[in-house]
Amino acid sequence: MHSLLIGLHAGTGLIALIAGGIALYRGRFFDVYLASLVATTVFLALAVAVEWTLLGAGSRVLFTAFTLLAGVMVARGVLARRLPPRSPAHLEHLGFTLVGLFDAFVVIAVLNAGAPIWLVVTSGVLIAVGGHVALQATKRALAGEPVPV
Repeated sequence: MHSLLIGLHAGTGLIALIAGGIALYRGRFFDVYLASLVATTVFLALAVAVEWTLLGAGSRVLFTAFTLLAGVMVARGVLARRLPPRSPAHLEHLGFTLVGLFDAFVVIAVLNAGAPIWLVVTSGVLIAVGGHVALQATKRALAGEPVPV
């Protein structure tokens, strides 16, 4: 059951990432993005719940934090829904979730590749910082402002 839930979590997360990227640049598929973001959060919470008794204290804290972060991402997706598309606040909320999704995929890939923990952490931090910089550049470009190179 846990493997199925993790598969559904990853699949809906990928759909959210792709649909959110399209929503960011084309203004379409926002409903698909938001629904899949909610679904990926639900599947994560269910996967954690199914394995809860098997987890150690450290893992419980970590997976609780991941689930809370997923909830924050859903809240930011809902906030983005309420704002005019391509407004700075809309882009900030949507961009935050897209950076978070991309970061999660990279960190899991690096972790599953057997990389040392310092590389896993470094990749996560670099993606977060790079994502922030890319988001700010995207906001400037969509606003018609010059983007520094």
